[in-house]
Amino acid sequence: MGPKKRKPLIRNLINILLATIAICTLYFLYTIIYDLRVRIINHSELKDIAGINPVYAARFDRFIGEIEKNGEWKVLIISGLRTKDEQIQLKRDNPRNASYKKSRHVLGRAVDINLYKREGLRIVWLKKGSSLGLWRKSKVPDIARKHRLLWGGTYRTYHDPVHFEIN
Repeated sequence: MGPKKRKPLIRNLINILLATIAICTLYFLYTIIYDLRVRIINHSELKDIAGINPVYAARFDRFIGEIEKNGEWKVLIISGLRTKDEQIQLKRDNPRNASYKKSRHVLGRAVDINLYKREGLRIVWLKKGSSLGLWRKSKVPDIARKHRLLWGGTYRTYHDPVHFEIN
C-alpha cells in the first residue's frame, strides 16, 4: 500500500493557510519598511532645519514626537527647509503660495506634514485636501498650540492645514 494521499479539501485549506501566512508576512515587512522610510525622510528634513537653527529642529522634533506618542497617527514631513529657488518655483506653480521673502520654510521655521494611520489593511491619510474638521479631530492643532506653533489651518484666505510654523 502506497503513501496516503491527502484529500483535496485538506490540501486546499493548507494552501490557503500558507498563502495567508505569506501575505501577512509580506504586509508586515512592507509596514516596517514604509515606517522606516518615513523615519529616514523625517530625520533628513529635521537635519536640514538643524543646519539653519538646531533649536527650531528640536522644537519640530518634540512636536512630531508628541503626535506619534499616543500611537494613533504617524507623521510624514512632506516639506521642511526650502531654498529660495524652490520657493520661487512653488510661487510660480501656485500664485497663492508665499513669496520667498515671506516663506517661513526658507528660514527653516516651518514644516508641512501629512498624517497617516493604519486601519486594518487600509491606510488613512490627512493631507492638504482634508477638511479642517478632520485635522481638528486629530488633535494635532492642539498639540501645535502647546508647542507654540502657528497652524496653517487658521489662515483666513488660504487652506493649508499641513503647515506648521514657528512664529
